[in-house]
Amino acid sequence: MKLTAALLFLALAGCRTGQDTPQPTPCMSDSECRADRICHEGRCRFLDEVRAELSGTSSVGGDAPADAGAETPEQDAATATVEPPMGSESPMFMGGVRHRGRTAHAGPATTPTRRWTHRTRARVFASPVVGPDGTVYVGSLDRTFSAVAPDGTLRWRYVAGDKIYASAALATDGTVYVGSLDHHLVALDSSGRVKWRLDLQDEIDASPTVGPDGTIYVSAGGVYAVDPAGAVRWHVPTASHVRSAPALHPNGFVIVGTPEGTVLAIRTNGEVAWRAEAGASIDGAASITDDGLVVIGTDRGHVVAFDASGTERWRFETGDDVRATPAIALDGTLVVGSYDRHVYALTPAGQLRWRFETTGRLRASARIDPEGRIYVGSQDDGLYCLSPTGELLWRVEVGQDIDSTAAIGPDGTLYVGADDGGLHAFASR
Repeated sequence: MKLTAALLFLALAGCRTGQDTPQPTPCMSDSECRADRICHEGRCRFLDEVRAELSGTSSVGGDAPADAGAETPEQDAATATVEPPMGSESPMFMGGVRHRGRTAHAGPATTPTRRWTHRTRARVFASPVVGPDGTVYVGSLDRTFSAVAPDGTLRWRYVAGDKIYASAALATDGTVYVGSLDHHLVALDSSGRVKWRLDLQDEIDASPTVGPDGTIYVSAGGVYAVDPAGAVRWHVPTASHVRSAPALHPNGFVIVGTPEGTVLAIRTNGEVAWRAEAGASIDGAASITDDGLVVIGTDRGHVVAFDASGTERWRFETGDDVRATPAIALDGTLVVGSYDRHVYALTPAGQLRWRFETTGRLRASARIDPEGRIYVGSQDDGLYCLSPTGELLWRVEVGQDIDSTAAIGPDGTLYVGADDGGLHAFASR
């Protein structure tokens, strides 16, 4: 994607001075370029040349991203435009690389009916992901990964060597990436054929994230960056297995949490930018707010926010583990469930706005539609829809625990997995 005018201005401040070279060279960030060159589309290029190329262009869709003002001179070309604004989303966990949980499609406003159920033979912990054509992709603890048509018919199935906890991520060319406990990250084509399998020598139970340049970021025994051909670009090892799905920060960081309670910010060249201590084990993924805060939950029941330098900004305490990824509404409200059986809504400053009680622990993350409606499952077997102010709009009984984060298709159908082994589709009457 071409750089915005704002990024060009900011990137100029981050370029180093020095001797020019006649030909563009490969790069991942502006800091690798000299003189008046910036890193544009993976190459060090003269600013005037890029300005001329971009003359008369505008951002995709005619609208600048809502968080364009948050860009800094340290931004990396691989993550400079890491997620589109509301109105579009990327087919991966929580709807995009920042894990904000926003969905472009309006879900059921009134109590829906169950349209169909696709059955597997074990729990469906993974979150379904909906492709551009409406195909729903989901893994199961029975080792199968299924592509299901919008009408509930099976399009194809891949069988892994072990359980699948992770959600899939789709690239723009239709490649589907999914990991499993068999240690392999697998690339499948649009018909389910294996393109490549990469052994990461550790279980993969966190969802991969595909960056705008096609790089796949995945957690296992540390954090990996993998190119679209299946080659490891870099690996940052950690003391123990990482269950936190990588999030991409607009400043050019890959963000994960560790069981030791450390939040890691890794530059997209594999260098660790900073470490911050959250105070307890981290199982869920971070989400990145529109102004660049990194928000993450801990097993001590805290929701913690760090700024882009790793400084703690605020901390909110719930009554039990927070293993869900916080969702972020358009007004900045953070929505996250806790094992204390409550859904919490927090202000951007970390103060309680409201809370809603269910009768079961909440492991699933929330999704937020364009109308501000919140969809979240609970271990009380119920799928909930809440208003932006925390009122219950409807609840449907699924039958068993819901740890899967819901997804919404282009036609408004709501998809969610459950411990009964089903991928369930709910739609308005």
